[in-house]
Amino acid sequence: MQISPRKSGGFTLIELLVVIAIIAILAAILFPVFAQAREAARKTSCLSNTKQMGVGIMMYTQDYDETYSPGYYYGDPTQTSNLDASGIYQWSGLIQPYVKNEQIFVCPSDKVKGIAPTNFIGNNKGQGSGGSVALNSNFQDIQAARISYTCNEAIMPRPRGGVGGVAIGQPQNVVSLAGVDSPSSVIAVTEFTDYTNAVSGTGPGGTTNKSHRPSDAWALNAAGTVPYDTSGTSNNPIYAMSSDAAKVVFAAQPTAPYGGGSFPHLIYVNAGRHSNGNTFTFADGHSKWYRVEQTLSCNSFLWGKSAYNQGGVPVLCPATGAQVSN
Repeated sequence: MQISPRKSGGFTLIELLVVIAIIAILAAILFPVFAQAREAARKTSCLSNTKQMGVGIMMYTQDYDETYSPGYYYGDPTQTSNLDASGIYQWSGLIQPYVKNEQIFVCPSDKVKGIAPTNFIGNNKGQGSGGSVALNSNFQDIQAARISYTCNEAIMPRPRGGVGGVAIGQPQNVVSLAGVDSPSSVIAVTEFTDYTNAVSGTGPGGTTNKSHRPSDAWALNAAGTVPYDTSGTSNNPIYAMSSDAAKVVFAAQPTAPYGGGSFPHLIYVNAGRHSNGNTFTFADGHSKWYRVEQTLSCNSFLWGKSAYNQGGVPVLCPATGAQVSN
C-alpha cells in the first residue's frame, strides 16, 4: 500500500501570489482614503488656525477704534537706505497679543513649514530660516517666526508711498471697519504660496524671503497682468483678477523670481493647499474653505469691490467694466 506524503502546513507559491495580489489591491484602495483622511484633518486644523486669527483681528479692531491692522509698517519709515531692513511690524505680530500662540500661523499642510521673516536674529526664535537669509540679522521682525498665511491688502494694506513724489515717511494706510461695505464677504487672510521664490527679494547676504508682503486680487488692467499696489494712492482704474488671469499667475509661481515686482500680488497666494482650495478668514472674523476661483467671480468677488484704502475707488469686472459685487 502506497502512503501519500503528508501535506505541508505552508502556502503554495500560487497561494502566496494571490495573497500578495489581494494586499496590493487593498493598499491601492485604502492608501488614497488614508491620505484624504489625513488631509481632511490638516484642513480642519488649518481652519481652526484661521478662525483664531479672525478672533485676533476683530479684537485688534476693537482696541484700535474699529480700524484693521495694517499689513505691516516699518520700524523707521523716514530713513533713506533700506526700509525693509529698518524692521517690519507685520499683522501676525500685531495680533499676537490677542491670539497668544505663534503656532497657529503655520499650516500643517505647508510644504515649507512657514516662511521666515525678512529680518531675524540667529536661529529665528529656534524656528530656523528655511534657507532664507536675514536682510538685517540685528533685528527680529515683529511677526510670526514662520508664517503660512498672507493678508489681503484691500483690508490690511502696506505702507503708503509715492505721495507728492516722496516715497518714504508717508502716513500709514489703514482701513476702518465702517469703511468696508460687507465685512462678511471680504477676505482678510488666506494661505501663502509654497513657492518661496515668488515672495523673495535680494539682500546683502543672499536671497531673503519677504514674508511680510500682503496679497490682493486686483490689477491695473483688464487683462490682469499689471500689479496693483496699495502703497500707491491714486491707482485708477482698478480691475478684479479673473479666473483665467489667476491661472496664468499661479502657473508662474514655481519659477517667478521676486514675483511681486512682475506679477499681480495674487502670486503670493496658494493656488490651492487643501483639496484644491484654501481656508479664508473674512473681515468680520469668520473663516471658510473655498476654491480660489470661487472667490474671483464678478458677481461674488470676495477680495473687495472697492479700494477701501483709496476712499472707495470701485473695482471693475474685466469682462464688463462694471463694478464687481460681493
